[in-house]
Amino acid sequence: MQNVSLSKYLLTSAIGFGLGGAVWGGWDLYGSDVDYPLTILGAISLGIFGGLGLSIFSKNWKLILRSCGLGMLGSIIGFFTALLGIYNLPNLWGFLLSFILPPLLSEKGNAIIDLIFGIQNLRIGVFLLNFVLAGIFIGLFFAIALKIKIWPMIWRGGLGFGLGAIISPIIGNLLGNLFNSLFLSYLITFSLIGIILGLFLGWGMHKCSGLKI
Repeated sequence: MQNVSLSKYLLTSAIGFGLGGAVWGGWDLYGSDVDYPLTILGAISLGIFGGLGLSIFSKNWKLILRSCGLGMLGSIIGFFTALLGIYNLPNLWGFLLSFILPPLLSEKGNAIIDLIFGIQNLRIGVFLLNFVLAGIFIGLFFAIALKIKIWPMIWRGGLGFGLGAIISPIIGNLLGNLFNSLFLSYLITFSLIGIILGLFLGWGMHKCSGLKI
């Protein structure tokens, strides 16, 4: 087994997922005609480039191809699952609240429901939760592909993708507005999402010492 340092795992993972994010962002800006950001090409690029970044130290082409292939499959499934949740979870949440709050709070219950659904932050929160969901699937399939412990990759995938979705748009929009460039905004935002995800999964790779490379 080759001993690879944490810094090397982080570097190659960040580069791989960052490149995947850059392709993803470019497609969402120029090639996609839908508003939904988690596109199929984005999933494919994250899976291929990210899988390469995670497995490149193995120098085992079968492992590298398996990492890219299953990583791509996990990303596609995660993105598709998030797509279903983004549009349905707010409605489900509202349906449950309509039964829970009124009996507990009498007339105030309906007022609170109206207040909650008048706040855009609820949908933003659901949107971010679905990034976490997509990240969980990504981490799961990479763990299966690389034959390492599943749980460390699952929670790091979910947390990394969720944090990326929170932090990256802020930085991307600030720098994009500073240089008055929509392209720069997209490039930085999606690349950073990939980089943050890659750092978390690279960290997970290092913790899971069972990978035989």
